[in-house]
Amino acid sequence: MYRPEMRELVAFVEVARRLNFTRAAANLGVSVPTFSQTLRGLEEKIGVRLLTRTTRSVSLTDAGIEFLASLEPLLENLDIALDGLNRFRSETGGRLRVLGSRAASTLIVGPLIARFLSEHPDIELEMLVDDLHIDLVEHRIDAGIQIGERIDKDMLAIRLVEPFEEVLMASPDYLRNRVAPHTPANLAEHWCVRLRSSWDGTLRQWTLTNGEEKAEPSTGAHFVANDLRVLASVVRSGGGIGLFPKVLVRDALASGELVQVLEGWSSWVSGIYLFHPSKRQMPAALDAFIRFMRKNKPGPDSLSSG
Repeated sequence: MYRPEMRELVAFVEVARRLNFTRAAANLGVSVPTFSQTLRGLEEKIGVRLLTRTTRSVSLTDAGIEFLASLEPLLENLDIALDGLNRFRSETGGRLRVLGSRAASTLIVGPLIARFLSEHPDIELEMLVDDLHIDLVEHRIDAGIQIGERIDKDMLAIRLVEPFEEVLMASPDYLRNRVAPHTPANLAEHWCVRLRSSWDGTLRQWTLTNGEEKAEPSTGAHFVANDLRVLASVVRSGGGIGLFPKVLVRDALASGELVQVLEGWSSWVSGIYLFHPSKRQMPAALDAFIRFMRKNKPGPDSLSSG
Protein backbone atom coordinates (compact mmCIF):
# COMPACT_ATOMS: atom_id res chain seq x y z
CA MET A 1 0.00 0.00 0.00
CA TYR A 2 1.19 3.51 -0.85
CA ARG A 3 2.49 5.54 2.11
CA PRO A 4 1.60 9.22 1.62
CA GLU A 5 4.27 11.85 2.08
CA MET A 6 4.00 14.26 5.00
CA ARG A 7 3.36 17.24 2.67
CA GLU A 8 0.38 15.40 1.20
CA LEU A 9 -1.10 14.66 4.61
CA VAL A 10 -0.59 18.23 5.80
CA ALA A 11 -2.21 19.55 2.62
CA PHE A 12 -5.22 17.30 3.07
CA VAL A 13 -5.72 18.28 6.73
CA GLU A 14 -5.40 21.96 5.85
CA VAL A 15 -8.09 21.89 3.16
CA ALA A 16 -10.28 19.56 5.20
CA ARG A 17 -10.32 22.07 8.06
CA ARG A 18 -10.87 25.14 5.90
CA LEU A 19 -12.92 23.65 3.02
CA ASN A 20 -11.35 26.30 0.82
CA PHE A 21 -8.47 25.62 -1.58
CA THR A 22 -7.32 29.24 -1.89
CA ARG A 23 -7.06 29.89 1.86
CA ALA A 24 -5.51 26.48 2.55
CA ALA A 25 -2.86 26.95 -0.14
CA ALA A 26 -2.07 30.47 1.09
CA ASN A 27 -1.64 29.25 4.65
CA LEU A 28 0.91 26.65 3.49
CA GLY A 29 2.69 29.13 1.22
CA VAL A 30 2.10 27.29 -2.06
CA SER A 31 0.22 28.13 -5.24
CA VAL A 32 -3.33 26.88 -5.72
CA PRO A 33 -2.44 24.77 -8.80
CA THR A 34 0.42 23.10 -6.92
CA PHE A 35 -1.80 22.54 -3.89
CA SER A 36 -4.60 21.09 -6.02
CA GLN A 37 -2.17 18.76 -7.83
CA THR A 38 -0.79 17.51 -4.50
CA LEU A 39 -4.27 16.51 -3.33
CA ARG A 40 -5.26 15.01 -6.64
CA GLY A 41 -2.05 12.97 -6.60
CA LEU A 42 -2.78 11.78 -3.05
CA GLU A 43 -6.25 10.55 -4.04
CA GLU A 44 -4.91 8.78 -7.14
CA LYS A 45 -2.13 7.04 -5.22
CA ILE A 46 -4.36 5.73 -2.42
CA GLY A 47 -7.24 5.00 -4.79
CA VAL A 48 -9.90 6.74 -2.68
CA ARG A 49 -11.68 10.04 -3.24
CA LEU A 50 -11.34 12.21 -0.12
CA LEU A 51 -12.81 15.49 -1.37
CA THR A 52 -15.80 16.51 -3.45
CA ARG A 53 -15.05 19.64 -5.46
CA THR A 54 -17.34 21.99 -7.34
CA THR A 55 -16.59 25.40 -8.83
CA ARG A 56 -17.95 27.02 -5.65
CA SER A 57 -17.32 24.65 -2.77
CA VAL A 58 -15.27 21.83 -1.29
CA SER A 59 -16.62 19.11 0.98
CA LEU A 60 -15.35 15.87 2.49
CA THR A 61 -16.48 12.45 1.35
CA ASP A 62 -17.27 9.84 4.00
CA ALA A 63 -13.76 8.46 3.46
CA GLY A 64 -12.32 11.96 3.86
CA ILE A 65 -14.17 12.50 7.15
CA GLU A 66 -12.84 9.21 8.53
CA PHE A 67 -9.30 9.91 7.26
CA LEU A 68 -9.27 13.38 8.86
CA ALA A 69 -10.42 11.99 12.21
CA SER A 70 -7.51 9.52 12.16
CA LEU A 71 -4.90 12.03 10.99
CA GLU A 72 -5.54 14.93 13.37
CA PRO A 73 -4.36 13.20 16.56
CA LEU A 74 -1.29 11.87 14.71
CA LEU A 75 -0.27 15.36 13.57
CA GLU A 76 -0.99 16.78 17.03
CA ASN A 77 1.32 14.17 18.56
CA LEU A 78 3.97 15.09 15.99
CA ASP A 79 3.67 18.76 17.01
CA ILE A 80 4.06 17.75 20.65
CA ALA A 81 7.13 15.67 19.83
CA LEU A 82 8.73 18.57 17.93
CA ASP A 83 7.85 21.02 20.70
CA GLY A 84 9.53 18.69 23.17
CA LEU A 85 12.85 19.20 21.40
CA ASN A 86 12.86 22.83 22.56
CA ARG A 87 14.19 21.80 25.95
CA PHE A 88 17.38 20.52 24.30
CA ARG A 89 18.19 23.93 22.84
CA SER A 90 20.67 26.11 24.68
CA GLU A 91 18.79 29.27 23.62
CA THR A 92 15.15 30.20 23.23
CA GLY A 93 14.24 30.70 19.60
CA GLY A 94 11.76 29.97 16.89
CA ARG A 95 8.67 31.54 15.41
CA LEU A 96 5.80 32.79 17.56
CA ARG A 97 2.35 33.76 16.27
CA VAL A 98 0.09 35.80 18.55
CA LEU A 99 -3.48 36.93 17.90
CA GLY A 100 -4.57 40.14 19.59
CA SER A 101 -7.70 42.26 19.57
CA ARG A 102 -7.19 45.75 18.17
CA ALA A 103 -7.35 47.49 21.54
CA ALA A 104 -5.17 44.93 23.35
CA SER A 105 -2.57 44.92 20.57
CA THR A 106 -2.30 48.70 20.55
CA LEU A 107 -2.49 49.44 24.26
CA ILE A 108 -0.82 46.41 25.86
CA VAL A 109 1.35 44.42 23.48
CA GLY A 110 2.55 47.07 21.03
CA PRO A 111 4.50 49.17 23.58
CA LEU A 112 6.30 46.05 24.85
CA ILE A 113 7.34 44.45 21.55
CA ALA A 114 10.70 46.19 21.22
CA ARG A 115 11.71 45.17 24.73
CA PHE A 116 10.59 41.57 24.21
CA LEU A 117 12.53 41.24 20.97
CA SER A 118 15.63 42.80 22.50
CA GLU A 119 15.50 40.22 25.32
CA HIS A 120 14.79 37.35 22.89
CA PRO A 121 16.51 38.21 19.59
CA ASP A 122 16.22 34.64 18.30
CA ILE A 123 12.41 34.72 18.36
CA GLU A 124 10.49 35.77 15.24
CA LEU A 125 7.22 37.28 16.45
CA GLU A 126 4.20 37.67 14.18
CA MET A 127 1.23 39.65 15.54
CA LEU A 128 -2.18 39.10 13.96
CA VAL A 129 -4.45 42.02 14.91
CA ASP A 130 -8.12 41.11 14.56
CA ASP A 131 -11.34 41.19 16.56
CA LEU A 132 -12.79 38.16 14.78
CA HIS A 133 -13.43 34.82 16.49
CA ILE A 134 -10.46 32.79 15.22
CA ASP A 135 -9.65 29.24 16.28
CA LEU A 136 -6.04 29.24 17.48
CA VAL A 137 -5.39 25.57 16.83
CA GLU A 138 -6.94 25.57 13.36
CA HIS A 139 -4.90 28.60 12.29
CA ARG A 140 -1.68 27.47 14.02
CA ILE A 141 -1.58 30.47 16.34
CA ASP A 142 0.36 30.04 19.57
CA ALA A 143 -1.51 32.47 21.83
CA GLY A 144 -4.14 35.18 21.91
CA ILE A 145 -4.79 38.34 23.92
CA GLN A 146 -8.44 39.28 24.38
CA ILE A 147 -11.10 40.29 26.90
CA GLY A 148 -12.20 37.43 29.12
CA GLU A 149 -15.76 37.16 27.81
CA ARG A 150 -14.49 36.04 24.42
CA ILE A 151 -12.11 33.24 25.43
CA ASP A 152 -13.11 29.65 24.74
CA LYS A 153 -13.46 27.49 27.86
CA ASP A 154 -10.84 24.95 26.78
CA MET A 155 -8.05 27.57 26.72
CA LEU A 156 -5.51 28.23 29.47
CA ALA A 157 -5.78 31.91 30.42
CA ILE A 158 -3.59 34.37 32.34
CA ARG A 159 -5.02 37.75 33.35
CA LEU A 160 -2.94 40.70 32.17
CA VAL A 161 -5.33 43.53 33.04
CA GLU A 162 -7.79 43.62 35.94
CA PRO A 163 -11.49 44.34 35.33
CA PHE A 164 -11.87 47.90 34.06
CA GLU A 165 -14.59 50.51 33.82
CA GLU A 166 -16.15 52.05 30.73
CA VAL A 167 -18.08 55.33 30.90
CA LEU A 168 -20.37 57.34 28.66
CA MET A 169 -18.80 60.34 26.93
CA ALA A 170 -19.77 63.18 24.62
CA SER A 171 -18.24 66.36 23.28
CA PRO A 172 -19.18 69.81 24.69
CA ASP A 173 -20.31 70.77 21.16
CA TYR A 174 -22.82 67.92 21.13
CA LEU A 175 -24.22 68.84 24.54
CA ARG A 176 -24.25 72.62 24.01
CA ASN A 177 -27.76 72.80 22.53
CA ARG A 178 -29.18 69.67 24.16
CA VAL A 179 -30.36 68.66 27.60
CA ALA A 180 -27.77 66.24 28.97
CA PRO A 181 -29.18 62.86 30.05
CA HIS A 182 -29.92 62.60 33.78
CA THR A 183 -30.98 58.92 33.79
CA PRO A 184 -30.18 55.99 31.49
CA ALA A 185 -33.72 56.21 30.11
CA ASN A 186 -32.91 59.69 28.76
CA LEU A 187 -30.40 58.13 26.34
CA ALA A 188 -33.32 57.22 24.08
CA GLU A 189 -33.61 60.95 23.30
CA HIS A 190 -29.99 61.24 22.15
CA TRP A 191 -27.76 60.28 19.28
CA CYS A 192 -25.92 57.17 20.41
CA VAL A 193 -22.69 55.93 18.87
CA ARG A 194 -22.63 52.13 19.10
CA LEU A 195 -20.14 49.30 18.64
CA ARG A 196 -20.91 46.34 16.39
CA SER A 197 -18.84 43.38 17.50
CA SER A 198 -16.60 41.87 14.84
CA TRP A 199 -16.56 38.81 17.12
CA ASP A 200 -20.17 37.77 16.52
CA GLY A 201 -21.71 40.59 14.48
CA THR A 202 -24.04 41.76 17.24
CA LEU A 203 -24.70 45.37 18.22
CA ARG A 204 -23.29 45.71 21.71
CA GLN A 205 -25.93 46.29 24.39
CA TRP A 206 -25.16 49.02 26.92
CA THR A 207 -25.42 47.42 30.35
CA LEU A 208 -24.90 50.13 32.98
CA THR A 209 -24.62 49.94 36.75
CA ASN A 210 -24.67 52.54 39.50
CA GLY A 211 -24.07 50.86 42.85
CA GLU A 212 -26.90 48.35 43.22
CA GLU A 213 -28.86 49.82 40.31
CA LYS A 214 -28.68 48.27 36.86
CA ALA A 215 -30.02 49.52 33.54
CA GLU A 216 -30.05 48.31 29.95
CA PRO A 217 -31.43 51.45 28.29
CA SER A 218 -33.18 51.34 24.97
CA THR A 219 -31.04 53.41 22.64
CA GLY A 220 -30.91 54.11 18.96
CA ALA A 221 -27.85 53.69 16.81
CA HIS A 222 -27.17 57.06 15.22
CA PHE A 223 -23.76 55.78 14.12
CA VAL A 224 -22.39 52.21 14.23
CA ALA A 225 -18.83 50.94 13.62
CA ASN A 226 -16.80 47.86 14.54
CA ASP A 227 -13.80 49.83 15.86
CA LEU A 228 -13.65 51.76 19.14
CA ARG A 229 -11.15 54.29 17.81
CA VAL A 230 -13.43 55.21 14.93
CA LEU A 231 -16.33 55.59 17.36
CA ALA A 232 -14.20 57.79 19.63
CA SER A 233 -13.32 60.10 16.72
CA VAL A 234 -17.01 60.45 15.86
CA VAL A 235 -17.88 61.32 19.47
CA ARG A 236 -15.04 63.85 19.67
CA SER A 237 -16.41 65.58 16.56
CA GLY A 238 -19.89 65.93 18.09
CA GLY A 239 -21.51 62.82 16.62
CA GLY A 240 -23.26 61.68 19.80
CA ILE A 241 -22.73 59.79 23.06
CA GLY A 242 -20.47 56.73 23.21
CA LEU A 243 -19.31 54.15 25.78
CA PHE A 244 -15.52 53.79 26.08
CA PRO A 245 -12.67 52.78 28.39
CA LYS A 246 -11.15 56.06 29.58
CA VAL A 247 -7.70 55.00 28.39
CA LEU A 248 -8.79 55.34 24.77
CA VAL A 249 -9.77 59.00 25.19
CA ARG A 250 -7.76 60.09 28.23
CA ASP A 251 -6.12 63.00 26.38
CA ALA A 252 -9.47 64.27 25.10
CA LEU A 253 -10.92 64.09 28.63
CA ALA A 254 -7.94 65.92 30.12
CA SER A 255 -8.19 68.71 27.53
CA GLY A 256 -11.96 69.07 27.85
CA GLU A 257 -12.52 67.90 24.28
CA LEU A 258 -14.76 65.21 25.80
CA VAL A 259 -16.82 65.17 28.98
CA GLN A 260 -18.36 62.31 30.91
CA VAL A 261 -22.15 62.07 30.95
CA LEU A 262 -24.37 60.20 33.40
CA GLU A 263 -21.66 60.26 36.06
CA GLY A 264 -21.99 57.35 38.45
CA TRP A 265 -23.24 55.04 35.71
CA SER A 266 -20.69 52.78 34.04
CA SER A 267 -20.09 49.40 32.45
CA TRP A 268 -17.46 46.84 33.53
CA VAL A 269 -15.29 44.55 31.42
CA SER A 270 -13.94 41.38 33.03
CA GLY A 271 -10.31 42.11 32.13
CA ILE A 272 -7.83 41.26 29.38
CA TYR A 273 -6.15 37.87 29.25
CA LEU A 274 -3.35 36.07 27.45
CA PHE A 275 -4.63 32.61 26.49
CA HIS A 276 -3.28 29.56 24.70
CA PRO A 277 -4.20 25.93 23.98
CA SER A 278 -3.17 23.37 26.57
CA LYS A 279 0.00 21.50 25.57
CA ARG A 280 1.93 18.90 27.49
CA GLN A 281 5.19 20.46 26.30
CA MET A 282 5.02 24.21 25.77
CA PRO A 283 7.14 25.63 22.91
CA ALA A 284 10.10 27.57 24.25
CA ALA A 285 9.16 30.77 22.39
CA LEU A 286 5.64 30.74 23.83
CA ASP A 287 6.96 30.03 27.32
CA ALA A 288 9.31 33.04 26.99
CA PHE A 289 6.46 35.28 25.79
CA ILE A 290 4.17 34.24 28.65
CA ARG A 291 6.91 34.83 31.23
CA PHE A 292 7.66 38.24 29.71
CA MET A 293 4.01 39.35 29.68
CA ARG A 294 3.50 38.18 33.28
CA LYS A 295 6.51 40.24 34.35
CA ASN A 296 5.59 43.34 32.34
CA LYS A 297 1.80 43.31 32.45
CA PRO A 298 0.15 46.72 32.86
CA GLY A 299 -0.58 48.07 36.33
CA PRO A 300 -4.05 47.77 37.88
CA ASP A 301 -5.07 51.31 36.87
CA SER A 302 -3.86 51.20 33.27
CA LEU A 303 -7.32 50.84 31.73
CA SER A 304 -9.43 52.28 34.48
CA SER A 305 -8.15 55.81 34.97
CA GLY A 306 -6.89 58.73 32.97
